[in-house]
Amino acid sequence: MPEPLELEGDRSPAPRFLVVDMRVPEPIRQLLEEADGCMNMAFSVGGSACVRRAIWKTFEVEGVQEEDFAASLHALAAKHEGLPPTLFRVIELLGAGDDPLHVDALKALLATFKGVLYEIYVLGEERAESLAYIQKLLQTLDRAAVPQKNVKNRAASFPSRPKS
Repeated sequence: MPEPLELEGDRSPAPRFLVVDMRVPEPIRQLLEEADGCMNMAFSVGGSACVRRAIWKTFEVEGVQEEDFAASLHALAAKHEGLPPTLFRVIELLGAGDDPLHVDALKALLATFKGVLYEIYVLGEERAESLAYIQKLLQTLDRAAVPQKNVKNRAASFPSRPKS
């Protein structure tokens, strides 16, 4: 389990995304556990190698693996276009290559990659479950019992979210 994050003397619990959820595929989870263990023991060579292997395993699991790290990462970003591009930039900056990362850079890469995995496998799944539930509710809705508004052929419009 990750250590609590200490900011300005505050010992608040680690953010939820730093604890790798069971919905993340097992091979990726195992590699991240190894990376965390190495980082906690200040083994930056092992930690760097494990987190990079976890990233490559994610490319494989997500079906976006190319021969080039950057191309694979861009394909993953394109597949999950709702995720902030900054996360992928950090992974590209720190995750490419074979050289061991300094402990601070390793922590940053692990946290960023776990954030991406949390978005893909946890929030994405929860969002899909919520939408499926709402869709079932709407399908069972008795349309005759729904009050009709006196609106002159206007469809509801909602502002679109800006892309980050």
